[in-house]
Parts: sequence; C-alpha cells; structure tokens
Amino acid sequence: MDAHPSSGTLGRAASARSRLAACVVLFLIGLTVRGAWLRFSGIPSQEGGDAGGYIALASHMARGHGFTEDGITSSTYRPPLFASLLGAWCYLLGSTSLATMVAFQVVVQSLCATLTYVLGCWLQPSRLYGAIGGLLIAVDPYLVSVVGLVLQEPTQMLIATLMGMSIAAWCRRPTAARVAVAGLLLGLAALAKSPFLIAPAILLVVYVLGPGFRRQLPLSQMMLASLVAAAIVVPWTLRNYRASGGRFVPINSQNVTFPIWLTADLNFRPRESLATPPRGIPTPEKGLLLTYGNEEGIDLLWRKNDELLKAGVTGPAVTDALAAEARLYLLKHPAYVLRKTLRGLLLLCSPDAGVAALQTLPARAVAIVLIHLPLAAGLLAGLVRSLREKNAALCILSLFTAIYLLVHAPAAVSGGRYSVPVLPLMIAITGYSIGGVRRSRKPAPDADEGLRS
Repeated sequence: MDAHPSSGTLGRAASARSRLAACVVLFLIGLTVRGAWLRFSGIPSQEGGDAGGYIALASHMARGHGFTEDGITSSTYRPPLFASLLGAWCYLLGSTSLATMVAFQVVVQSLCATLTYVLGCWLQPSRLYGAIGGLLIAVDPYLVSVVGLVLQEPTQMLIATLMGMSIAAWCRRPTAARVAVAGLLLGLAALAKSPFLIAPAILLVVYVLGPGFRRQLPLSQMMLASLVAAAIVVPWTLRNYRASGGRFVPINSQNVTFPIWLTADLNFRPRESLATPPRGIPTPEKGLLLTYGNEEGIDLLWRKNDELLKAGVTGPAVTDALAAEARLYLLKHPAYVLRKTLRGLLLLCSPDAGVAALQTLPARAVAIVLIHLPLAAGLLAGLVRSLREKNAALCILSLFTAIYLLVHAPAAVSGGRYSVPVLPLMIAITGYSIGGVRRSRKPAPDADEGLRS
C-alpha cells in the first residue's frame, strides 16, 4: 500500500500555500503603500467632519467611560461598531493618540485587500482576477489618500466583505455552523451602519424567488441566521432606548436627521433657542460640476424651526418635528428626490479623495471611466446572471450592494465615500459577471476549500 500522499493532495496543499502567500503579500503591500503615504503626507487634520466624533467615542471607550462623546452622557448619535473596535484597539495598545487610531485604519484597509482577494476567488473562477481585485484595494490611490482620516468606511468595508464571505460559504453548503457565522456577521454589519439591516430582508426576497434558491437557503436556517443577528442587534437597541429616554433607536439616532439633510441638501443645523441669531439663506455650494443646496427646503426648515422655538419646543423634539416636516416636503416633491438620487448615483461612481491632486476633474474622470463605471456595470450584469443561474450567494450580494448604493444615493455629496464599504463586493461580483462563462448554472466555488486554486 502506497503511504505517500497522492498527487492531488500535494497539488491542493501547494495551491493552499500559494494562496496564503498571496494573502500575506497583498496585506504587506497595503501596509507598505499606506505607511509610505503617511510618511510623505503626514496625518491630516481631523477637524470639520465626522472624525472628531469617532475619536471622542473611541477615546472614552478605551478609558472605560462607555459609549460617550463627553465622558458622561451616553451617546446614541453614531453607530457603535467602528468606535468600539477602535476603542478596543487603543485599549490594547495603551494609547489613544491620533497616530494609534490612524494605525488601526492602515491595518483595516490592508486587511480588506487580502479579503477582497479571497472573496473574489470564492465567487468567480479566475485566481488572477481575484489577485487583481485585491491589488486594486491595496494600492488604490483614492483609498490610500484618505487612510489618515479616522472615519468608519474602512471598518464597514471590512465587515461587508466578511459578510459576503459568510453568505458565500453558507449558500454553498448550508450547515448550522455556517448559518451561525453568517447571522453573527449580519448582526455586526447592522451595528456598523443601519442600512446593513436590509441584508436579512434580502435573504427572504431571494428565498421566495424560486425553488432553485430555496435549496441553497433552507427556511429553518434563514430563521436561525435572523435569530443570531437579532441577538446581536437587540441588546444595543434596548441600550439606546434607555439612553435616549424611551425613544426607539435601532442602531443610531443620526438617521433621524436624514430627511432634514435631504430637504436642505446641505448640513442643516437648527437653532436651539430664540437667543441664537437667525441665519440668512445660504449660498448654494458648487463642486466641480454640481451644485448643492436647496433654498426652498432650507427656508421651510428655518421657518418651522422658529415656529417650534416660539411654541416652547426644545431638545430632541425640535429635531423630530423638523424631520417630520422634511418628510412631508419630500413626499410632495418626488421630482426633487429623483434629481437628488440620480445625482447621488453619479457621485457614488466618483472616488472619494483626500488630496487636491486627486479631486480634479481629470483625475476623477479617469477613475470613473476605468474603475467605478465598469464595477457598476459588472454589478448589474452579475445580478442578471445570478438570477438566471439561480446562484443564491451572488444574487443576495448583488441585490444587497445595489440597494445599499440606492439608499445612500440621495445623501451623496462631493465623492464616493458612501460606496467605499461595498467596493470589494462590487469587485467580486464583476469578476463573476465577466469571468465565469464555464460555470453555467453552477453555484459559487466551495468556501471549504478556502485557499485553494
């Protein structure tokens, strides 16, 4: 009897080693490129945007003060996952310095390059395409240029990619363990940002599309995944209920202001008291090609703001009433909402840029034509193909990505910051749409093989 391993076993082992080496190389490339960029450009200022809020939350988390921006009052404004992970990182390293937090961003972005490669290899047959996708995340100058900003999009990109991997593994071989992991990641993704809550609903949509999908998504396992996800989300929702004095806040209260943002088409800040001087109508802000600011909507909100203050309304009730007024405005102006959505879809196909050289029209046009529009086309083609082939994993991920982008489109401004979290999914789906001709009516490759050829 031959005790030596078979050629097939040796081949699989060599392939696994090769793929593991590719993962390590992509991660190191990501670290090197980002480290070199930060050494050249320095860490940018964190003022004037969302970074300050996340820095405050993470700093207090690391010091044991809880999820609070001032060290005293529990906060519900921002989603918890990014600030909590960043706070844990700072606690483990014993520092809440800006450099420590930026190092977290460097590691997360670099890890996303590796996971994009793995996801790409799982969802389409070309190992070379998977490597190209991972390399794109590793060296993308637009991603690299914003790595010094302490923002949540890299963490959302990480969790979205892990969620995609878990769904691919589950649909290929539905076992209880895989379902539990998928449910865990669905729950964590929701804590990263509330639009991720659409993912469990998309599972149900795909399930009812036909028996070909149902064979890959047993109903009992879908229920288990939903229960696990709920076990992650519900405790945070209950915490928010207590922290907000009895308000229903599933993930974060920032979403309450979303209709106000859409109506104003700018960052509208209401007056908190009649002692605050009234503001004039702002001048619309101009970008490279587009203009931001809805004078009619802003005037409506300020008049309503003054009415509320004169009636003695204060605190969160002012925001709630303004949001209700904004929702009525949006319902009465569907053409305005459509224009904002179409403008936003264009902006989501434009890269987020952290330096002036990459914000110019020629630089953005190159990225749009060579990267983002092909990925958008690949997403649509992947959705069509997954429906035709009854590929549950690809159908779920394609639908999720498309709806995620559509939800963010009306609020998109300046660049594609809100499309960053789903870039690895779009890369993998595009690879499936163009590189899997030989896999007609065949589900995604077995995730059990992990680092296989």
